[in-house]
This record gives sequence, C-alpha cells and structure tokens, in this order.
Amino acid sequence: MTPGTLPVLAVVIATRGGRSLATALDAVAWASERAILDPTGDLGGELPPGVALGRDAARIDALGGAPWLLVLAEHEVVPPLLRDHVARAVEQGGAMAWRIGVEVEMLGVRLVPRDAPVRLAPRAGSRLVLARGLVPEVAGHQGRGQRLGVGVRAMHGASVEEAVDALGPESRALAALLAQAGRPAGVSGISLCSMTAAARLLVARAPARAGLARWGAVVFAGYRVVLTHTRAWERRQAQPVPLRDVA
Repeated sequence: MTPGTLPVLAVVIATRGGRSLATALDAVAWASERAILDPTGDLGGELPPGVALGRDAARIDALGGAPWLLVLAEHEVVPPLLRDHVARAVEQGGAMAWRIGVEVEMLGVRLVPRDAPVRLAPRAGSRLVLARGLVPEVAGHQGRGQRLGVGVRAMHGASVEEAVDALGPESRALAALLAQAGRPAGVSGISLCSMTAAARLLVARAPARAGLARWGAVVFAGYRVVLTHTRAWERRQAQPVPLRDVA
C-alpha cells in the first residue's frame, strides 16, 4: 500500500493481530508512516510492506521519523473524519499535544466518557504510558492540550461471550505494558485504578438508554484492571533476575 501524505507516524497497539490489526492499519493509511507496537512479542506472520514493528512503549518515537505521533489501539474504530481533524492539528504545528475522545461500545451499549487521553503529539520525546484506568496515552509533553472534534470508538464485545473473549488479549497487551514500566502498583494502587476504570464508565454519557448493560460494562472495566495487574505480576515473576541484583 502506498504511504499517505500526512506527516504522522501512526502506531497501533496490537492485541489479537490478524484481520483486526489489518483493519486498524488500513484505517490510518493516510499517515506517511505506520507502525505496530507489539508489547507481548506474540505477533506472528509477515508485516505489511512499509510497516515498522516495535515492542518497547518507551521508544515508540524511534519507530519512524515523521514529526507527529498518533497512537491507537487495535480494537479502536477510526472514523474517516479523523484524518481531516488530524490534518488541521498538524497544520497548526507547534508543540501542542491533542486529546482524542475514546467512546466505549460494549454489550450493545455506547458510552461516552468525559475524559479524553492524549493520543496525538509531536513525535520527538514521546512515550506511551497507561493513565489511570489503564487507558493508553502519549506522555512526554507539557499540558493536556486541546481536544480534537472527533473521537474513536473502542469495541469490547457486543455480547458477554464476545466481551470475555476480548478481555484475554487486551489484558495481556496491557499487562506487558505495565511490566515494561516496572512499577508494581500494590493493592491500594490496583484498587484505585480499578475503581477509576469503573467510575469512568459509570458516569459516562449514554446517547441511548443503557440499562443493565452499563453495569455490565462497569464490572468488566474494573475486572480488566485487576486481571491486567495480575498478569503483569506474572510477567515480572517470569523475568530472570539481573546479575547485579543477585550479587
């Protein structure tokens, strides 16, 4: 595929791979550079032509040379209008970071959280972090920046069965990012993070009546945090101890 013209490095965080990842990459074909962040190292198969691969969240700025960085997750649906909004933001230039709203679609209900993580920023010095509630966000720049007029939609499963299936790969990818950060949260930190993730959906706006589906999404959000931290602990336990720590 011919690279796009916008001076943006679009990085997609991989979870499942396959068709889902290919669709996510196609959605940002307008970017001059595209890359995949595979924190688990489980991604198999050949990469699309011209697509870079990285595993270190702290070095995503090294995956390309475009002056701007856009970070998305594989399960986030990108509307066509995002291209125009990103283009206008890039044209303004400067060192400003931009926030992009992430709606949540799960169990047949759409929820619109009030917060919006930083997802578009100057590439130099950028790194990927997990904000409270384990929402991926670009760090390394001052201030929260402005909010783009269009957002993306995170798809977490239309049914309970689909939500459970999605929970596994999502939590593994997030756990790998947490393990890379190397800072265990502790029981109180995990509890706070879980409550933050649940509260984020509990107070989110619902364009249509949510009913019990909202509570189901809230429960899944809190459990995702606990499961992710547990898997991050397992990854840390499996890592060999550095020699300098043994001596």
